[in-house]
Amino acid sequence: MSSPASDLLDCLPAQLCQQLKDHVNQALLKIIRPNSASQFAQNAPVLAKFREAITQGDSNDDIEFLSQFRTLVPITSYELYEPFVAKFFADPCREVDVKNMLAPGLPYFLARTSATSGKVPKLFPRYRPPTQYLHHATMSIPSSEGTIFAPYSLILSKYSKAPKIHLEDGQTSQSLAVIHASGGWMRMRMNWDFEHDMDRLDLWVPGYTAPFAAALIDDHRAFFLVYALFALTDSMVTTMSFHFTNSFKHVTANPTRAAELRKIGPPGEAEGWAVRVWPALTKFIGITGGIFAVTVPKVFQMRNVYYTN
Repeated sequence: MSSPASDLLDCLPAQLCQQLKDHVNQALLKIIRPNSASQFAQNAPVLAKFREAITQGDSNDDIEFLSQFRTLVPITSYELYEPFVAKFFADPCREVDVKNMLAPGLPYFLARTSATSGKVPKLFPRYRPPTQYLHHATMSIPSSEGTIFAPYSLILSKYSKAPKIHLEDGQTSQSLAVIHASGGWMRMRMNWDFEHDMDRLDLWVPGYTAPFAAALIDDHRAFFLVYALFALTDSMVTTMSFHFTNSFKHVTANPTRAAELRKIGPPGEAEGWAVRVWPALTKFIGITGGIFAVTVPKVFQMRNVYYTN
């Protein structure tokens, strides 16, 4: 299976270059304008000059607004956000105190970083975007042509208790999941609240190689083994995407598939192992930047297909 042919350009034609600039500017405006009314934007000392410029200038002028943003908003660190994020863990946590914190409304979940830098994990509120943007880069949507091998974890953080926000009506509350970003995006896209996870143990989303319950396995080794087991029983995998005992009922005997796998052999014995196991495989999606770039040669050794960073 050969990689798709493509002609690389040294630079974009003038028309495409302008279209790209216009697209970037419009995307920025859709983010900056709503968020400029957030608690962080209105109160963070680091944004004082930006707020002053907006007040004194013509805030309805898109070109001026973007120019002020690019000139006056510096690169920030987590220390500037931490006091605002900490309000979600106040007891009690009231809606009026955390609404519009970093973006309009209340967040859907709190994203927990992996702390790969060696420091303590960081938390960021993540908000539900417009429907057209509700798609995570490392989470492909299954197509009608085959299935997707996409291990995703929905386990909540063990180190941060889910905050409970007391809503303005005084009668109800809303809990926020503290979870890594990809799992939170999956929950948001599928509308899976964590309070009803046990009610979904027999759920199998069409197009995915493994059932819902596989995403709730807490042990890393067991988690990947179960996902691999389900994927190996499925010969219709077209896409790979990488960010309990009751699940085993979904594994049924398939002597034909077992014979195919025995004939192919284990990984490493032959080049192109992945495309032999999954003949329809055309795409691999994963994090391959920075230190994770070491995985790229291994991926190409196992198959020769197009990969998305």
